[in-house]
Amino acid sequence: MTKIAFIGFGEAAQSIAGGLSGRNAARLAAYDLRFKDPAASAGLRGLAVERGVEPLDDIAGIASADVILSLVVGAATTAVAASAAPYLAENAIFIDLNSVGPETKTLAAQEIAMGKGSFVEGAVMARVPPYAEKVPILVAGSRAREAAERLNVLGMNLEAVGDTPGQASSLKMIRSVMIKGVEALLIEALSSAERAGVTERILDSVQETFPGLDWRNVADYYLSRTFEHGARRVTEMTEAAETIESFGLNAPMSRAACETIAAAHAAMKDQGLSVNDGYRGFVPVLARRLAKDS
Repeated sequence: MTKIAFIGFGEAAQSIAGGLSGRNAARLAAYDLRFKDPAASAGLRGLAVERGVEPLDDIAGIASADVILSLVVGAATTAVAASAAPYLAENAIFIDLNSVGPETKTLAAQEIAMGKGSFVEGAVMARVPPYAEKVPILVAGSRAREAAERLNVLGMNLEAVGDTPGQASSLKMIRSVMIKGVEALLIEALSSAERAGVTERILDSVQETFPGLDWRNVADYYLSRTFEHGARRVTEMTEAAETIESFGLNAPMSRAACETIAAAHAAMKDQGLSVNDGYRGFVPVLARRLAKDS
C-alpha cells in the first residue's frame, strides 16, 4: 500500500485527497501549519477526516510516507522543502507541485538533496477542482517516471516530461504567458468596450474571428478567475516573467499582464460582486473603477 502525505491542505490538496480517498491501495495523511491554529484547526481537521486523511500534528509525521505532495503557497516552496528533507525516508519521493518557476524548483531540489529522499517537480496544468485526482500534472526529475507510474495506478494523471527539475515548471510558466495574457487582454478590451458602449459588438466581432470558442463563456471564466484568485494569478505571472528573464529574454507582456490582473482584482474587491456574476457583472465595475481619474 502506498502512503501519500500532503504538505499543505488547501483547496488543491483537499480535492486530490477526496478523489483518492477510499482506494484500497492508498493511505493518506496531511500536515498543515493551520492544524496548530485553534481558530482554524477544527474545521480543517474535519475536512481532512471527511476525506479519509490522517491529520499530522508535526511535519515529522511524513517520515512514514512513500510519496509526499507539497502544495503550499509559492513563497513557502523552498522553506517547506528544507523543513521536510530531514524526515524523508530513504526511498521516499518528494513531489513539489507548487506554482513557481524553475529556479525556485531547483532551490527546493537542493534542499531535498540534503536528506535521504528524492525530488521530483510537478506542474499542475489545470484548476484542480473539478478534476480532483485526475487533474493533469507534468513531472520532471530522476524518478519522475517512477512517480507517474506509482500515482497513476491510484487514479492520478501524471506525465513525465524530463529528467531535470525545472522542465515541467518551465512548460507551465511559459504556457501562463498565453493563458493569463488572454485574461489581461479581455480585461483591457472589455473595460474599454464598456466605456464606449460596444461590449456586445466587440464580443460578436471576436466570435467571428475566432469561431472555435464561445467568447462570452471565455470572458465569464477568465474574469471570474481574476475576481476570485487574482492575487495568486499575479504571483504566478510574476514567476512566469522571471522564468522568461532567466533565459536572457525580456518579458514586457508578462509584466504588463501582472499589472493588469492586479489592478482588476483590486478594482472588483468590496464591490458586492459574486464569482458567478459573469462578464456582464464584472465589466461595468472594471470600466468604472479602472478609469485613470478614479
